Amino acid sequence: MFMLGHGISAGVLWRLRTERDLAAVRTLLDFSRRSISFMTAGLAIWFFSGIAAGFSGNNGAGWWTSGRYWIWAALGVALIIAIAMTPLGRLYLNRVRAAAGVDPKTGVVNAERAVDAAALDAAIASGRPMLVVGLGLGGLVVLTWLMVFKPF
Repeated sequence: MFMLGHGISAGVLWRLRTERDLAAVRTLLDFSRRSISFMTAGLAIWFFSGIAAGFSGNNGAGWWTSGRYWIWAALGVALIIAIAMTPLGRLYLNRVRAAAGVDPKTGVVNAERAVDAAALDAAIASGRPMLVVGLGLGGLVVLTWLMVFKPF
């Protein structure tokens, strides 16, 4: 659930790089906003099931207290990624929403407000989708490596 919901927002970030049609931009932004609750539910399931799995791992003795630190490192990496990706993703999309005349919290379009094409272009250009993709995929690789090899 998390990866699917998150993938929607990642796809929106990727597509916004070249989209300048106001109606299309608003549709993409709405699509991303609607995926957030699905993504958040998936994140909660992933996060809490990972913590629970840590208690049942290591032949029932639990990884949290095994004296090995890979599971703590994985938890730290997951939190760092989440904290770093918030300003890179959500704050960027909120800037684009505001420039497109869309309320960032409700998703309601302000039809009375004129949209400045230059401001919208500047807001879209202010994103760094490759950095977000690199951070997300790189973090996923590190988490997978930690869980599979349990290096320390």
